[in-house]
Amino acid sequence: MKKIFSIALISSVFFASCDQDLEKPADWASVAVIHASPVAATNPSDTLHVFVDGARYNSTGILYNSNSTYLPIVAGAKTFDIRRGTASTSSTDYSKYVNSFSYTLEKGGAYSFFVYDTTTGASASDAKVLRLKDDLTLPGNNSKVRFLHLAPKASTVDVTLLRTSATPNDSVTISGKSYIGGSPNEEGLAPFVSVPRGTYTAKIKTAGTQTVLTSATVTLTNGADVTQGRIVTIYVTGTAKGRPLAIGQFRHY
Repeated sequence: MKKIFSIALISSVFFASCDQDLEKPADWASVAVIHASPVAATNPSDTLHVFVDGARYNSTGILYNSNSTYLPIVAGAKTFDIRRGTASTSSTDYSKYVNSFSYTLEKGGAYSFFVYDTTTGASASDAKVLRLKDDLTLPGNNSKVRFLHLAPKASTVDVTLLRTSATPNDSVTISGKSYIGGSPNEEGLAPFVSVPRGTYTAKIKTAGTQTVLTSATVTLTNGADVTQGRIVTIYVTGTAKGRPLAIGQFRHY
């Protein structure tokens, strides 16, 4: 099967002098950053910025419950700083820090970094970051989806995906998903599951009940293309800093 490699990478290959080898897309990896760390409703424009080895990578801030595109980064061992604002990473103003860590990117790899829980501005590694390697193998006629529980004060939930585009409606339920905590099994959380293409209503329910806590529409169809589905991460965030439980979505493809 074909595998997706971030389109941005091809346009980001830099031409060297004639006597140097050109860097090829295979020398690059790609990283998307998803902002799932609740910010106070009084400061809705609180945004995140991504620094790699001291250089800022995203041109605009990442708002709460949104994400960057896949950012092209030369593969290898990297130091990541995820910060509020665009101040230099040498700043000692810890109120601007979110998390700082080292991570090795594989050539051709695609990764999703989910910033979750909350920050207090007390240290340089304050909020949590879930780092997942993404299998972007094209899903064919189905779609691929995974679910992440990133709401720190929410109880265990069930997730029902009701396919409203099918007649009669059908559904898939993912049961017993708890908050991932401070030391999640990243390898275990990374896989996607295959579901039929279509338009769904995602219903987040109190585990073992039919009590719907929140819901949202999720599109798992690729427009008029009937040969390929979508690849989507659905996550829940909120329940801190006065934010209600909310459903977020990151469309990988």
